[in-house]
Amino acid sequence: MSDTLVERSDGLVTVTFSRPHRKNALNAANWADLDTALREVARNPRDRALLLTGADGNFSAGADLSGGAGPDGGDGTAKSGLTGQEQQAVVHEMRVVGEIARQLHRLPKPTLAVVDGVAVGVALGLALACDLIIASDRARFSAIFIRRGLALDGGNSWTLPRAVGLRRAKQMAFFGDMVSAADALTWGLINEVVPADELSKTGREWGRRLAAAPTTAISLIKRQLDDSALLTFEQAVEMEAQAQHISYTTSDVREGITAFLERRDPRFTGE
Repeated sequence: MSDTLVERSDGLVTVTFSRPHRKNALNAANWADLDTALREVARNPRDRALLLTGADGNFSAGADLSGGAGPDGGDGTAKSGLTGQEQQAVVHEMRVVGEIARQLHRLPKPTLAVVDGVAVGVALGLALACDLIIASDRARFSAIFIRRGLALDGGNSWTLPRAVGLRRAKQMAFFGDMVSAADALTWGLINEVVPADELSKTGREWGRRLAAAPTTAISLIKRQLDDSALLTFEQAVEMEAQAQHISYTTSDVREGITAFLERRDPRFTGE
């Protein structure tokens, strides 16, 4: 049985890390499965949203440092006495991890992380690479790398300060402490906190709403917001004009306008 479960329902693709005996710590198979899933979702028009989660009460404990955590089977840790070839292998593995995180972040479809239990280390980076994060009231988050003698990876060096600000990011990265769901919400790390017994239901509801949205429009909105910090105001409004031009070519915009005129909810198809 695979350590990564992929399910499809009404345009929503749910990817579940399933290694409960290791708190869903990520091994080589998980990385390969996630890479495959992201590539499939990116190119399949029937896949309209992605939900990332973990099985049995945890999102993920990060990289499996017991061995086999890297994409090529290495654990991705910097041990003393590494040969030059081994050091190059670590760099290669981390670049592969970084590319998978980049794929998730830039996926042209909405993404949702549903977090129960722990989301630490590189798994925190995967959650932050998603567009939205909801968490149970027992969820805990940590940029735990410093406690292993490691620098940040998994995109955390980019996503973390943008989520919580530079000073909070340094606090999390310098100390590696666990952050409660309540504090994560206050700091802006996540979007919502729900009771643990309601997390799965709420996650599915959010995921279905994302999958039912006008696919082209939400993809454009995602790119507009993600790129906003890199643009001047003039560039942003020009990007808006171009994005709106694309939106008006879709069937979904016609459905949205028709539904408004007919005083009903729109039924978007993603076309």
